Amino acid sequence: MTRAVEWATLVKALATVAPLDRRGRARRFLQGLSTDELRYIASYVGACLIECALQPQPATRCQLAREIEEYECCRMTQAGLPSDFAKAAGAELLADVEHKMILLLEYLSSCGCAGAIRVTAGSA
Repeated sequence: MTRAVEWATLVKALATVAPLDRRGRARRFLQGLSTDELRYIASYVGACLIECALQPQPATRCQLAREIEEYECCRMTQAGLPSDFAKAAGAELLADVEHKMILLLEYLSSCGCAGAIRVTAGSA
Protein backbone atom coordinates (compact mmCIF):
# COMPACT_ATOMS: atom_id res chain seq x y z
CA MET A 1 0.00 0.00 0.00
CA THR A 2 1.43 3.37 -0.96
CA ARG A 3 1.73 6.07 1.66
CA ALA A 4 -0.94 8.19 -0.07
CA VAL A 5 -3.41 5.30 -0.12
CA GLU A 6 -2.65 4.51 3.53
CA TRP A 7 -3.17 8.17 4.48
CA ALA A 8 -6.52 8.35 2.64
CA THR A 9 -7.67 5.06 4.16
CA LEU A 10 -6.80 6.19 7.68
CA VAL A 11 -8.57 9.54 7.23
CA LYS A 12 -11.70 7.81 5.94
CA ALA A 13 -11.73 5.16 8.68
CA LEU A 14 -11.10 7.59 11.52
CA ALA A 15 -13.69 10.05 10.23
CA THR A 16 -16.21 7.21 10.08
CA VAL A 17 -15.68 6.51 13.79
CA ALA A 18 -16.94 9.99 14.66
CA PRO A 19 -20.66 10.49 15.23
CA LEU A 20 -22.53 11.19 12.00
CA ASP A 21 -23.09 14.88 12.76
CA ARG A 22 -19.36 15.44 13.37
CA ARG A 23 -17.79 13.42 10.57
CA GLY A 24 -17.11 16.44 8.38
CA ARG A 25 -15.35 18.20 11.23
CA ALA A 26 -13.35 15.07 12.04
CA ARG A 27 -12.37 14.62 8.38
CA ARG A 28 -11.15 18.24 8.12
CA PHE A 29 -9.08 17.80 11.30
CA LEU A 30 -7.63 14.49 10.14
CA GLN A 31 -6.73 15.80 6.67
CA GLY A 32 -4.17 18.10 8.29
CA LEU A 33 -2.25 15.23 9.88
CA SER A 34 0.64 13.11 8.67
CA THR A 35 0.38 9.37 8.07
CA ASP A 36 2.41 8.72 11.23
CA GLU A 37 0.06 10.88 13.31
CA LEU A 38 -2.97 9.13 11.80
CA ARG A 39 -1.44 5.74 12.62
CA TYR A 40 -1.03 6.80 16.26
CA ILE A 41 -4.68 7.86 16.52
CA ALA A 42 -5.81 4.68 14.75
CA SER A 43 -3.78 2.51 17.12
CA TYR A 44 -5.49 4.13 20.11
CA VAL A 45 -8.97 3.81 18.59
CA GLY A 46 -8.24 0.20 17.65
CA ALA A 47 -7.03 -0.58 21.15
CA CYS A 48 -10.19 0.95 22.61
CA LEU A 49 -12.40 -1.08 20.32
CA ILE A 50 -10.55 -4.32 21.06
CA GLU A 51 -10.27 -3.73 24.81
CA CYS A 52 -13.63 -1.96 25.19
CA ALA A 53 -11.66 0.50 27.30
CA LEU A 54 -13.83 3.55 26.73
CA GLN A 55 -16.69 3.93 29.13
CA PRO A 56 -20.21 4.36 27.73
CA GLN A 57 -20.76 7.69 29.52
CA PRO A 58 -19.08 10.85 28.24
CA ALA A 59 -15.62 11.48 29.62
CA THR A 60 -14.24 14.87 30.51
CA ARG A 61 -11.23 16.23 28.66
CA CYS A 62 -9.15 15.60 31.78
CA GLN A 63 -10.29 11.95 31.93
CA LEU A 64 -9.46 11.51 28.26
CA ALA A 65 -5.99 12.98 28.83
CA ARG A 66 -5.39 10.48 31.65
CA GLU A 67 -6.60 7.58 29.47
CA ILE A 68 -4.25 8.67 26.69
CA GLU A 69 -1.35 8.90 29.15
CA GLU A 70 -2.13 5.38 30.44
CA TYR A 71 -2.33 4.14 26.85
CA GLU A 72 1.09 5.60 26.08
CA CYS A 73 2.60 4.04 29.21
CA CYS A 74 1.19 0.66 28.15
CA ARG A 75 2.55 1.15 24.63
CA MET A 76 6.02 1.83 25.99
CA THR A 77 5.85 -1.18 28.30
CA GLN A 78 4.69 -3.47 25.49
CA ALA A 79 7.52 -2.22 23.32
CA GLY A 80 9.93 -3.32 26.05
CA LEU A 81 10.88 0.18 27.07
CA PRO A 82 11.50 0.91 30.76
CA SER A 83 8.92 2.94 32.68
CA ASP A 84 11.44 5.76 33.08
CA PHE A 85 11.92 5.85 29.31
CA ALA A 86 10.77 9.48 29.20
CA LYS A 87 13.78 10.51 31.29
CA ALA A 88 16.22 8.67 29.05
CA ALA A 89 14.58 9.49 25.72
CA GLY A 90 15.92 12.20 23.53
CA ALA A 91 14.03 15.46 23.65
CA GLU A 92 13.00 15.12 20.01
CA LEU A 93 11.44 11.66 20.49
CA LEU A 94 9.67 12.71 23.66
CA ALA A 95 8.31 15.84 21.96
CA ASP A 96 7.02 13.70 19.07
CA VAL A 97 5.12 11.38 21.43
CA GLU A 98 3.69 14.31 23.38
CA HIS A 99 2.63 15.97 20.13
CA LYS A 100 0.80 12.82 19.03
CA MET A 101 -0.89 12.53 22.42
CA ILE A 102 -2.14 16.12 22.09
CA LEU A 103 -3.44 15.44 18.56
CA LEU A 104 -5.25 12.34 19.82
CA LEU A 105 -6.85 14.33 22.64
CA GLU A 106 -7.94 17.03 20.18
CA TYR A 107 -9.37 14.44 17.78
CA LEU A 108 -11.37 12.73 20.53
CA SER A 109 -12.58 16.03 21.98
CA SER A 110 -13.42 17.87 18.77
CA CYS A 111 -15.17 15.08 16.95
CA GLY A 112 -17.34 14.12 19.89
CA CYS A 113 -15.65 10.81 20.67
CA ALA A 114 -15.42 11.73 24.33
CA GLY A 115 -17.52 8.73 25.24
CA ALA A 116 -17.54 5.24 23.91
CA ILE A 117 -16.44 4.83 20.33
CA ARG A 118 -19.34 3.09 18.64
CA VAL A 119 -18.83 1.52 15.27
CA THR A 120 -21.94 0.11 13.68
CA ALA A 121 -21.64 -2.90 11.45
CA GLY A 122 -20.64 -1.89 7.96
CA SER A 123 -19.85 1.73 8.85
CA ALA A 124 -16.08 1.44 8.75
